[in-house]
Amino acid sequence: MKKYFFYFLLILILVSCHDKSDDSSSSGTTYSYTCLVVNQGNYSESNGSISLYNSSTGTVTQEVFTTANGYKLGSIIESATLHGNLILLMCENEDKVVIINSSTMKEVCDPITGIGIPRWAAVYGNYAYVSCWKKTTSSGAVSVAQHIAKIDLSTFKVVGSLATTGQPEGVLVKGDTLYAASGSGLDVYKLLADTLITHINSQFTDGVAKQLVVDKNGYVWLSLGSYSTTSTAGFMCVNPATLSIKTQKSTSLLTYEGDMVTSPAKDKIYFLYSNGTVSGTTPDATTAIYSLDVDSYQVSSSPVISGSGFYGLGLDPSTGKIYTANVNGFITNSMMYIYDTGGNKLSSLMTGVASCRFVFK
Repeated sequence: MKKYFFYFLLILILVSCHDKSDDSSSSGTTYSYTCLVVNQGNYSESNGSISLYNSSTGTVTQEVFTTANGYKLGSIIESATLHGNLILLMCENEDKVVIINSSTMKEVCDPITGIGIPRWAAVYGNYAYVSCWKKTTSSGAVSVAQHIAKIDLSTFKVVGSLATTGQPEGVLVKGDTLYAASGSGLDVYKLLADTLITHINSQFTDGVAKQLVVDKNGYVWLSLGSYSTTSTAGFMCVNPATLSIKTQKSTSLLTYEGDMVTSPAKDKIYFLYSNGTVSGTTPDATTAIYSLDVDSYQVSSSPVISGSGFYGLGLDPSTGKIYTANVNGFITNSMMYIYDTGGNKLSSLMTGVASCRFVFK
């Protein structure tokens, strides 16, 4: 009898350690929302959080991860990716990817760790490709090299790694091709085989490759930011059919983070500008949102939206409304602002500390 009890106990332990997906989908509050707001948090306090905005009610629900799971993330959050009933949270200073149910906000598995410092994610089929910065020990030795981690979303296990030519940032899947912002250019991979096809370098050699979008023509745009006062940042546009550079556009208006989004018709790219580092100084850094026409490559002569302390940028693809937030020095809760494309402010709502990403259902 004791032997059978031992096997029963062993099976129970193994099942309980597998994943949490049954728990997350069968119990707890189910949330209705328009936009998931990633509150990066403050590095010194590791107080990143998730807020949910419901446009029907005009309300924001705070700390939904903590409410659903009974504990705080204890990390800052770099970005989030929505895929079906899953949301992937890239938790940078805890070096983990947390995967939650997109309706209940409950964890579906244990955090994925040991992959370096996660930044961004894109999904192809049932696999997530997560860009990861290298991780070093206290002595400065590299413990995990910079790479792109491949995660099987059916088992929540890391099943592969793609080497990058530089420190990776934004990732984007188009067809069966993965594009990764890397170094000062673009790494291009053929998926399934997970092989690097080529690296396309930009003219902005001291710029840092940041974020990626696709325009109405199917071209891939890469933003490159720079803190340097002696050089300009800019954009590189690549034709995916030929893997050749269509154009390169320099502008001193682009922030170091390279925040950009496309209009619903994908004929315009909206991007964030700042005249200084948004860091809680008094007065706040002057910030603005400009537009870039994808056919003429011309930047708007004046801002579409002006303000101060903006950090992060989003656009609702179903309505065209533009989201940003004043982060109040990364100390107190942010004020999220919603605008129309004419620059009219539609809403002001309190979110969490350092609201930086806006993910739409």
